[in-house]
Amino acid sequence: MPNLPEALRLELRTLLGAEHVIENGESLETLSKDFYWYSPVLKRKLDDKVADLVVRPGSLDELKGAIAACFRAGVPVVPRGGGTGNYGQCVPLFGGVVIDLARLDKIHSVAGGVVRAEPGARLGTIEPTARAAGWELRCLPSTWVKSSLGGFFCGGSGGIGSITWGGINAADNVKSVTVMTCEAEPRLLKLEERDAIKALHTYGTTGFLVEIEMRLAPKIDYEQLIFSSPNWDTLLTWTDGAARNGTWRKRLVTQFQWPIPSYFKPLAKYFRNGEHTSFLLVDRAQAAEVVAAAEAAGLTTVFRQPLADPPKPPFITDYTWNHTTLWAMKSDPTITYLQVGYGENFRAQFAELERRFPGEILQHLEWVAGNSKMMRNASDGATPSPASIVIGAIPLVFFKNEARLAEIIAACGEIGVGVANPHTFVLEEGGRHPNIAEKRALKDAVDPKGLLNPGKMKSYPRNPFDPGAAAVAAAAIAAEAT
Repeated sequence: MPNLPEALRLELRTLLGAEHVIENGESLETLSKDFYWYSPVLKRKLDDKVADLVVRPGSLDELKGAIAACFRAGVPVVPRGGGTGNYGQCVPLFGGVVIDLARLDKIHSVAGGVVRAEPGARLGTIEPTARAAGWELRCLPSTWVKSSLGGFFCGGSGGIGSITWGGINAADNVKSVTVMTCEAEPRLLKLEERDAIKALHTYGTTGFLVEIEMRLAPKIDYEQLIFSSPNWDTLLTWTDGAARNGTWRKRLVTQFQWPIPSYFKPLAKYFRNGEHTSFLLVDRAQAAEVVAAAEAAGLTTVFRQPLADPPKPPFITDYTWNHTTLWAMKSDPTITYLQVGYGENFRAQFAELERRFPGEILQHLEWVAGNSKMMRNASDGATPSPASIVIGAIPLVFFKNEARLAEIIAACGEIGVGVANPHTFVLEEGGRHPNIAEKRALKDAVDPKGLLNPGKMKSYPRNPFDPGAAAVAAAAIAAEAT
């Protein structure tokens, strides 16, 4: 993509103020990137990608004006949230303009068990605000202190809290989203309840989120617990039972194979050399019962501390979900990761992966509610209805080369382990999208020129910056049909 027309640069400076148009320097590089470097594959592919400029609108009118100007100029437009994603969601493949939504950060309301906010609102601000009103977020990523609500919705899927409430797209977690289109006169389109899910995890290819309503859960005071055992199977049996215990109110159930705990340097004094660990976040009123049950099963309680309210460190959640990968990479840069879902025969699947790839994979397990059906009045304080519990894992992988990584992914598929591949920036390759046809239709309705984050949705035929896009899309849709 050639440099942007000077007329567009001038128009954006006039509209937003020169201080909110970033055209060069370290800030341009930083705001063109996210945490894609977790993946050695993405690092190779995306290291040289950078926007021509970044704009930071401070109002919906400024956002609308910036989108309209880019539309008239026919340049790529890439939305950016908090930049904590791992798949290159906000990295521009064809240059153009990155629109950073950080200044659109108003929390409009927290009422009736629903938060209504702008996309740039940080989860680290929303969570204490909600808790002060007697609520909490149903699910949030381990990067919640820095993550934005819009970025989490467009690039994330679940996290802390998913053990009870599932991911973002589960049941009625999303009340509505409002999308701004990429047109000469951008429109606002409100999608409500399940209709909103087609805008989920689309990397900003289906419009700019300008307002989000998420349902909240009744606030719980939590106890942070870490249990240890030299025996993986003993710990696994107890932790799996704890995850499936419907009477224990919990926000996190995680298990780590040694030496993963050794990577968590700030917690080193709590761990026993060679022992596996499980992290739980449970209702403080039930903590003594949980501890007693764990110790009766032969586990050792190595850490027990209330979670402060309002939240403040230490957070054991800072070592879970994909923060685990970050801590591991700090200790050993050859480590990368996968995102997988194990089946009911998870023990056999663990054993088979170890047999095929001895010493190459370390297990990091996250229990989540799968196929959840929450009560419609859950936001009024009711307990969610029973849900099946599944093991969604983020195992660490000692990276050798891309071919070996592909071999591991293929082996997972052969033995029934689902993989949401984190080593691709292509939407359809990074997870399961049973509603991909709806997502394409939404993109068609809101992005007539195909300017929104081009190249990220491979089954969308219109990409003016890639002459081969139509053929790739046709092949992708044909493969989808089979």
